Formats: sequence, C-alpha cells, structure tokens
Amino acid sequence: MKYLDEFADPDLARRVLDEIAATTTRPWSIMEVCGGQTHSIIRHGIDQLLPEEIRLVHGPGCPVCMTPLETIDRAL
Repeated sequence: MKYLDEFADPDLARRVLDEIAATTTRPWSIMEVCGGQTHSIIRHGIDQLLPEEIRLVHGPGCPVCMTPLETIDRAL
C-alpha cells in the first residue's frame, strides 16, 4: 500500500476479497502472530468478510510485545 487512502478503498477491498474467495479451494487455518494484527482484523470486520473456509487462529503475540522487559534488559 503506497498511500493511506488505499486502506479505505471499498472497490479494492472487494477485489481482494473476491480473489481470496476464488483462491480458497479447501479449508485454511491462518494464525495472526501479532496482537496488533488481530486487533485490526477484528476492528475492521475483516474476519466477517473472509470465506467460511478460512479460520483465523489468534496467536501467542509477537515476540517483542510478549517478551518481559527484564529479559530485554538482560539481552541489552
């Protein structure tokens, strides 16, 4: 995405969703690793727009967000 306004382009979103639906020929499980990804997917309703064959699995969180500060301090 080159420009922020591409994030709010309903025609582009529909084309991408149509392509995802056409490509989905079997069940898929996709894990979002980062909590920020999960938040954006849920906030914008993307999970509701995906084909039912795609199951989103909420992951453990990204290593940076999930690593205790004490561990990062020791590493530094």
